[in-house]
Amino acid sequence: MTKIAIVTDSTSDMPLSFYKENDVTMVPLVVRFGRQAYKDWVDITPEKFYDRLRKAEILPKTSQPSVQDFIEAYKKHSDCDHIISIHLSSKLSGTYQSAYIAAQNVEVPVTVIDSKLTSAGDALIVQNLIKARDEGKDLDYMLNMVDSLISRIKVAFYVDTLKYLEMGGRIGKASALAGSILNIKPILTLEDGVVAPLKKVKGRRKAIREIAGYIKQEACGRTINLGLAHADASDALAELEDILKQENIDYNIVIKSYIGSVIGTYVGPGAFCTLFYAADS
Repeated sequence: MTKIAIVTDSTSDMPLSFYKENDVTMVPLVVRFGRQAYKDWVDITPEKFYDRLRKAEILPKTSQPSVQDFIEAYKKHSDCDHIISIHLSSKLSGTYQSAYIAAQNVEVPVTVIDSKLTSAGDALIVQNLIKARDEGKDLDYMLNMVDSLISRIKVAFYVDTLKYLEMGGRIGKASALAGSILNIKPILTLEDGVVAPLKKVKGRRKAIREIAGYIKQEACGRTINLGLAHADASDALAELEDILKQENIDYNIVIKSYIGSVIGTYVGPGAFCTLFYAADS
């Protein structure tokens, strides 16, 4: 049987125990407060990060893993027949490029994939790769499955303010919403890996209801597989789940986690994201 390894980066926003328990190699990005550097999820927990971010006068800086970081990660799997390396949108980070260059410099074959997603979206893909690997699926099956998921996963995320995306240079097509009047809250999405506006609403509660409506619309009576992540906003996700139940939407929460320090740098405290797809499509 072909032995396939799975590699991802820390912006999949899963705890370290997840990678250990599922035999997945995670390569961390780095967040810096001044001269202090922390490996995402390794050296700083999301809880500690958001506490520090709220007090910070200057937005922290983030950096992608080096090519050497990926070479070392890939060499750990020299006994494998192939490595699938899945990473956040190349429009948001240079992580994919570092991984791609590293893949050309190791002996084991590596397929590097730009998910065009991040956070719980990447976690959904990794979760499906784990299942396929453990079931003994072959490489072609796994790569085709990833392509299908990338095309099917829908994204809706909420930020309390656009200032973090704007300051961090990741605002993308949502720039037109910058400077909106007080209490107008943006619901955002990713279009081909770039941040883009989905809808403007007044207040967080309205945003939660709009996102629930979006999920219901996409479900069309089908079961939805749902990935959820939050930036110190677990109450918002609880409210979203209550609405989904009230609307009799059939859903499975496949992934639920914090948004880590790197993605959190750009969405800010109070943000939350939903990434989902129809289970039977």
